[in-house]
Amino acid sequence: MVLAIAYYGFFALDRYESHADVVVRQPGGNASAGAAVGLAMLVGGVNPTSHEETLFLQQYITSNDMLDVLERDLNWSSQYAGRFTDPIYWLSADSPREDILKYYQRVITATINQTNGLLKISVQAFEPEFAQEVLNVIIRQSQQLVNELSRQMAREQLRFAQSELELTKRIYQDKRQVLLNFQNKTNILDVEATAAARALLINELEAELVRKNAELFALLSNLSAQSPQVQQMRKLISSVEQQLTIERSRLTSLQNNQGLNTAASDYRELFVDAGIAEQGYKFAVTAVENARIEATKQLRALLVIVNPNLPEDPSYPERIYNLVALLIGLLMLYGIFSFVGATIRDHQD
Repeated sequence: MVLAIAYYGFFALDRYESHADVVVRQPGGNASAGAAVGLAMLVGGVNPTSHEETLFLQQYITSNDMLDVLERDLNWSSQYAGRFTDPIYWLSADSPREDILKYYQRVITATINQTNGLLKISVQAFEPEFAQEVLNVIIRQSQQLVNELSRQMAREQLRFAQSELELTKRIYQDKRQVLLNFQNKTNILDVEATAAARALLINELEAELVRKNAELFALLSNLSAQSPQVQQMRKLISSVEQQLTIERSRLTSLQNNQGLNTAASDYRELFVDAGIAEQGYKFAVTAVENARIEATKQLRALLVIVNPNLPEDPSYPERIYNLVALLIGLLMLYGIFSFVGATIRDHQD
């Protein structure tokens, strides 16, 4: 107790604490998201995404990366080093990096309120102005981190969608070019339509041939085979048969698979491939637009609820509270050891 009184009375230095409350939130958002957040608040929780990012931010604030930023901007360790009068909060100027980080985590804390998701940041320093300045730097750097993380996720999502769009666009262009080359090679715009028209023409020629044969049979029943009418009809039938043979050969040629049926089959396959590639390209365009919208929705912002204050009175050490608590603890220990000693003496007797 005498040592504690000596320390708090003559050696302990006043430490000023500046604190701020911040929260990570998503600007805007749709109604369903807002309803989900409201339901989470009703059951005592917070937005899971924001809570997760708040945890990341908590780790970042007490990390070596934030310490590097403070060393660069404020020469942080020099403000705490060399305080020889306070042995408990003494930091050597030649301390290794690990010891500086441990000291940093003692005077700078970040605590999450599980009820509302607020992150309370506290900074202790031997000068009030420096405590406030350190907290301002921490908040500014935290805002940059939250913005960069959300933008990085948005960029990655959009970059992937755009890469898929470029791939599907190249595939569509290649398939379309193959189809155009096939049309140029066959000199036919739509082979299927041409084949259908050719099949219709063959059907008409066959019907015409049936009619002409019927007319020839009628002529032979009344005239001789050498009559001019019969000869003219035979020539007409022969012409129809020749034209029918030509049209059939064009539609289903057995040489080198060059008939319209084969060309139509190849055209159909190329047309379907081009159509599938076109649909994939359309879906990719839609995916890019959706990714751009979703990336906008995923943007996060660090909102400062309570700005860093400039403390006027020292917050630490709490001399009276600590001395009273220590006295009570020592009296309790004294009572316990006295009771144990009395019990031992009773058993010895």
